Amino acid sequence: MSQTVTETATEHSAMNANTAGAHESFGATISHTNQPTIPESRASLDSWDFATPANGVQTPDPLLLREALRVQDADQDISELTRELERVTSQQRGAHMGTAMENLARSMSNNSFESYELQRTTSRRGQTSTLGRRPSHLPPLEELPDEANTPRKPDSQGIPPELGSFASEVVFVLVCSAGQLLFAWFLGDINVNQTQLKAALGIQNTQLPWLVGAFNIANGLSVMLSGAVTDLVAPKFLIVGAFGFLTVWNIIGAFSLTPSRSILFFIVRAMQGLAVGTLVSGSMSILGRVYNPGLRKTKVFSCMAAMAPFGFWIGALQGGALTAHLPWIFGSNAVLCALCAVAAYFTIPALKPVVDTPGAEAPSIRQFDYIGALLAVSGSVCLLFGLTQGGASHWAPYTYALIGAGVLLLGGFVFAESRVARPLIPTRLWKTPGFAPLMAAYFLGFGAFISWQFYAIQFWLRIQHVSPITVALYLLPNALVGILATYIVSRVMHKVPGHWIYVCSMIAFALGPAFFLPQTANTSYWALSMPGIALCTFGPDLSFAAASIFITSNVARSYQGSAGSLLMTIQNLSAAIVTSVADVIGAQVDMNESGEVGLQGLRAIWWFGFAAAMLGAVITVVGVRIPKEEEKEHVI
Repeated sequence: MSQTVTETATEHSAMNANTAGAHESFGATISHTNQPTIPESRASLDSWDFATPANGVQTPDPLLLREALRVQDADQDISELTRELERVTSQQRGAHMGTAMENLARSMSNNSFESYELQRTTSRRGQTSTLGRRPSHLPPLEELPDEANTPRKPDSQGIPPELGSFASEVVFVLVCSAGQLLFAWFLGDINVNQTQLKAALGIQNTQLPWLVGAFNIANGLSVMLSGAVTDLVAPKFLIVGAFGFLTVWNIIGAFSLTPSRSILFFIVRAMQGLAVGTLVSGSMSILGRVYNPGLRKTKVFSCMAAMAPFGFWIGALQGGALTAHLPWIFGSNAVLCALCAVAAYFTIPALKPVVDTPGAEAPSIRQFDYIGALLAVSGSVCLLFGLTQGGASHWAPYTYALIGAGVLLLGGFVFAESRVARPLIPTRLWKTPGFAPLMAAYFLGFGAFISWQFYAIQFWLRIQHVSPITVALYLLPNALVGILATYIVSRVMHKVPGHWIYVCSMIAFALGPAFFLPQTANTSYWALSMPGIALCTFGPDLSFAAASIFITSNVARSYQGSAGSLLMTIQNLSAAIVTSVADVIGAQVDMNESGEVGLQGLRAIWWFGFAAAMLGAVITVVGVRIPKEEEKEHVI
């Protein structure tokens, strides 16, 4: 068809000189249809002066005028074709070319006239032209629907179009942050009641680690899978279902606090961990899809990071207030989860799996890596179970066998991931400069924080003999400083390279153990405990915000949940491994007849946590480079 149009222009090349320029421009337009720039505007026929008497030179020949009008009409149609070709993607141009050229030939043969409006257009080289004319009866180009499931390219860092209003965005962010809130909440309300739960369930000191261990193992199992699943299905009902699941199991937990139902209690803790893992990784997938890298995303993820210390304090306060009524701890949790389920149903947008390049097929659950999932789940369960049970069983041979099996299975998982089309963990992350040392530092720093916090509560309860509600009040700086840390991160991530924020988080992790090392049974809370808690709280907030933004900004939009699950998996592994090693160190240094770690053992644990956090700071300085956060699109 393009050859036919060129032949038509050639047949008129010998016409009157008055129209030679028009024919040359028409031929130039045809020959440059596929060029990246739009042709410059020709002289309009309106410049012909029909009111001036004929003098033999400027009198327009009627035949030439009709031919010139056809040329101009063709010129306009070619301009429309050029704009259309620039609008469609390179994959679509072949399909649209035939239809557009047929319309052009039909317009030339019918000599139809339509009203046109001038529009300013910009070529790919940045040249501005007023030639772009579009039929007035067609809608503006910006109002035409985009290709389904293509990556969203926002014009600004304003309220995401999926949310609509600022009020909806606030509720949406709170609902998505509820997973991180509940993760810490369900740890706080149990940790402050270790002594009361031991008596209510009729368990021994060696079984106390499973109050937290059952939750962490199931949580680590869940995040390994739920992040990838959330990227492949509509995440709204997955999140709503997780809140509903939590509601049911918290109700069951209220009836499990008797010695005859102690096994049911640990099952309840495991089910809590499964649901919370789904909420955390699923929420990171949703937030990573809705928000593009930039200032607004930094603020949202900073808010999510603040929920951990705030949630731990609220959980501890709730647990301390309900010490005499333990079943109501789970009853009030059920009410909270039910409210979150309702809020999630009305605020989370109906997202679908997205593609990372236009024209590609959206990922689906058919692409889920089942072999990798089986290896990851088996390896994590064996490793976490062996580490958690190691201290309780005085490191019986079966615990070493479980740890070895877990390491081998996770090694097989890494091998299998390199040979699948869509791995559970995006391979791009492993190739990102500084990613490996970033994860190593996060492992050391967060593990030091969890072990310090667990044994700090034991110090207050067993060494200083304070009540659970007093312990909850001691943790108040967690909530207050967590909000302050959120504000600081949201302000400096765009002004300071992220690795310096990460270094500060590692130093903050080390300050908690440092302030507890000199303490005795009679040390005032205000002298050392309060500043230690306040300063150490900066650690999880700064590190989680910096690491989560770095990870989710360096993978494609369709891998947001997988990236978030990796961070939570490292968090769970560090909590289990570092706490188990700390328990061994404390037991070797000082253990009394009842099987509890004494004050000297606690100091040894805090020295270990201090060293781990400082090693994380050194690794960050040497190997981690996180650029200042900037407005950009997700990587492809």
